[in-house]
Amino acid sequence: MSLQHIPPSKKLIPGLVVIAAVAWWGLGGVGTSQPSAPPAANAMSAPGRVEGGSDVLSLGTSATGTIAELLVSAGAHVRAGQHLVRVECGNIEREIEARNSDLAAAEAAYARALHGPRPEEISVGIANVNLADARLQEAEKALQRTQQLREGFTVTRVQMDQALRDARMAAALLDEVRAKLALLKAGSREEDLSEARSRRDAAKGRVEEAAARLGYCSVDAPIDGIVLSTKVSRGQLVSSTVPVTLLTMVDDSTRRVRALVDEGEISRICSHQRARITAEGMPGIQMEGSVDSVGGAIADGASRQFRHVMLSVPENQQRLPIGLRVAVQFLPCGSAPGGAGK
Repeated sequence: MSLQHIPPSKKLIPGLVVIAAVAWWGLGGVGTSQPSAPPAANAMSAPGRVEGGSDVLSLGTSATGTIAELLVSAGAHVRAGQHLVRVECGNIEREIEARNSDLAAAEAAYARALHGPRPEEISVGIANVNLADARLQEAEKALQRTQQLREGFTVTRVQMDQALRDARMAAALLDEVRAKLALLKAGSREEDLSEARSRRDAAKGRVEEAAARLGYCSVDAPIDGIVLSTKVSRGQLVSSTVPVTLLTMVDDSTRRVRALVDEGEISRICSHQRARITAEGMPGIQMEGSVDSVGGAIADGASRQFRHVMLSVPENQQRLPIGLRVAVQFLPCGSAPGGAGK
């Protein structure tokens, strides 16, 4: 039954159904091509529309920038994870590069603290100790020779003080390089490791935070489905302070039909009630449906009340175009499948 033959009290009020229609799909295997069956006795009709297997998803972004790429159009079939929209976020990309450099430096500092000095550094420390020891021995011998001379005749007081000072400085230098060698051999302190580890973790956290913000610049499909509509265009500015819907999509793995039934006749609807589904744009094709649920009431301009009635469609009739307007003929409750109207 076409929408023109639906009684005025059952016609769909414009604007009540908000599911966007999409491009027609190939209809191979849709329903059965046969003459329409005559109306069943006491059958009730209502307008309806084909929907996907889930509610319409409105996709947006938390990024601020201009739309760099709109990679899909209305009617496109997409896979979960597929890129749909990309926002220009060059500033975040440059920020990530800088933060990655900071992270590399922090990781290097932590590695030095963790592994301690290299064997080559310890070898240098040992060489410095040997050099300082040799200088001390030389300074001590010079001091001994000076002390054996007679003050005022062969050596002055200044020369004696100079030799004593050189010996003391050589001894202090030896103590210093020995202490540095001991530190090299002991390795990093736990406090140094904790500080280096904290700096590394903080740098990594900053990189991850920036990467998360960059992820908002790419809008991906959350599910397999079909794009119903696109709400933005390339070059358009979007802002996180004013969220907008970039596009809408719906799961197209299954189909269902939403019918609008006058509330005065809702008592004639029962669970699993059989129904015939036809479309004016597909003459000669008839599908079967089954009532799943009855939803809330909506009102039209004349204060009439309608209720949403959801119907499932058999798997062998799932290739219906989403958004297609249909006429639903509800068979009397308890009718055997295909039995009414014979």
